[in-house]
Amino acid sequence: MKWSLKALMWALVCCLWTTAASAQSDGLFGFGVVPTRSLGEPWKVKDLSGFDYGGWIQMGVQDRNDGAFTGNGFLQNQNEAGNLNLNQLYTYVAKVADGSQGLDWGFRFDSMYGVDGNEGQSFGNWNAGRWDYLNGFGGVGDPVDHGPYEIALPQAYAEVALGDLSTKIGHFYTPIGYEVVTSPNNFFLSRQLTFYNSEPFTHTGFLSTYKISDNLSVIGGWAAGWDTGFYRFNDGSQALYGFTATLTDNITLAWAGSLGNFGWRGDGNISSGILTVKMTDKWTVIGQMDVLNTNNGGPGGPPSSGGTFQTNGITNNSVGAIGYSFYQLTDRLALGGRSEWYKADGISYYTYTGGINYKITPNLIIRPEVRRNDSNGDPNGLFNRTIVGCDAILTF
Repeated sequence: MKWSLKALMWALVCCLWTTAASAQSDGLFGFGVVPTRSLGEPWKVKDLSGFDYGGWIQMGVQDRNDGAFTGNGFLQNQNEAGNLNLNQLYTYVAKVADGSQGLDWGFRFDSMYGVDGNEGQSFGNWNAGRWDYLNGFGGVGDPVDHGPYEIALPQAYAEVALGDLSTKIGHFYTPIGYEVVTSPNNFFLSRQLTFYNSEPFTHTGFLSTYKISDNLSVIGGWAAGWDTGFYRFNDGSQALYGFTATLTDNITLAWAGSLGNFGWRGDGNISSGILTVKMTDKWTVIGQMDVLNTNNGGPGGPPSSGGTFQTNGITNNSVGAIGYSFYQLTDRLALGGRSEWYKADGISYYTYTGGINYKITPNLIIRPEVRRNDSNGDPNGLFNRTIVGCDAILTF
């Protein structure tokens, strides 16, 4: 379905009007005509004997490419902007390993279909036909054409736990960074440039977590490079490490990084630090800093190696500084802002995003937003634009 900019603006106005009208009926603006209604608990597919089933459906629209998920980043070779899309039809089945009573086991398997499918695929495999990449599941260059829609299998791992130690073995999401592939775990529809261009999405290997105390846990592991699915492209081999520390009742510091052969991204290192400060019961601010250094493939790397972010869309070296501010007005309504400075291979890019999260029901949320991209040095025309978007997520 094609949307004109005017139609999109009307959709956003409708989203905001619905938000305001519902908020008024909740007593948000103090009219006192209708008492505040409790949001209640979300409905969820019931777990059975310790097994957890669930997922979500996300549909959304953005009027222009945003340099990240919408439009396939720098390449812009997917027909996503201006369409009402199924972003994610996501399902999972899992059993959490609980070591508190002794040795226990668990697992998780996720599947995703939609225009975000290519972001969840193991595109770091690079060679066709391995796991969910270029094997008929869709995506750029796939032998089976699904248009902008793709299938991904972003997680498939076993887990063992004993006491305060647990270990995942298999294919899993990265512990690096703040934003994630899974949409309900982000405040905004759109993503950081830093996340999309300078952080891994998935790994294959193992990752252990050890809870030292109630205030400190550490992680460590090994992975076969970035974004791989049960395959070692270019002999990828990297260490994963990090910690999460509760400094005070209101301040948390998390840091994660990796070092080694990233496979399709060459040799390098990345560090990502996240400081979360709860200013009041309703107001939270978050600061993130990422630093990436790679040789972008080098000898034996992918065909795109040797370029820069501006020439082939793959960043060699970057710094990302991102700030968030979230205010929870009611149990239904939250306001959020995000600012980002992303310097990739010598050129600075800036994004500014403001949005609303409104829960119509415990399971249904709408997220209108406005985003501004700016860069004085960008040679590719991706930036210096305003992007309007809105999506809805139904969890189950």
